Amino acid sequence: MLEYGLDLDAGHIVRWLRDDQAAGRRRKLDVRATREYDSEPVAEREDAGIIEELNAAVLTAIGTLEVRSVGVTHPWLLRVRVVDVVGSHLPEDESVPEDAEEIDLDALLNEFILPDRGTVSVSVECETPEGKQAFDRVLSEMITDQHGP
Repeated sequence: MLEYGLDLDAGHIVRWLRDDQAAGRRRKLDVRATREYDSEPVAEREDAGIIEELNAAVLTAIGTLEVRSVGVTHPWLLRVRVVDVVGSHLPEDESVPEDAEEIDLDALLNEFILPDRGTVSVSVECETPEGKQAFDRVLSEMITDQHGP
């Protein structure tokens, strides 16, 4: 398995996919965006400097975009992940969903792809060098903002 990071703007990727779908392009891509939350007790964080009895937690929102090639001999997976520390979360605060929930590309853009917010990573996984070549063709269209017929 080949995996490598991409130095590509996450917002550009999401907007390109949204525009590509709107243009009616029938690519063999499975696009899935999710939002989930993680809660880590503050008392377990060494840098917190807070008393354990408070029972507070650090709430983190995680937005993930996975784009998979479908029905091809040499598959690939493009993943965009944004981790954003939302703030403190007390036991009496409203609960957050335990499982990841699907969101659309606009929600991903509006909630996670924001200037100076969160930690963004973009990576690609390919099972074979031919899969990387197939991804590179899509990446070329993405970078040049082409959508084809």
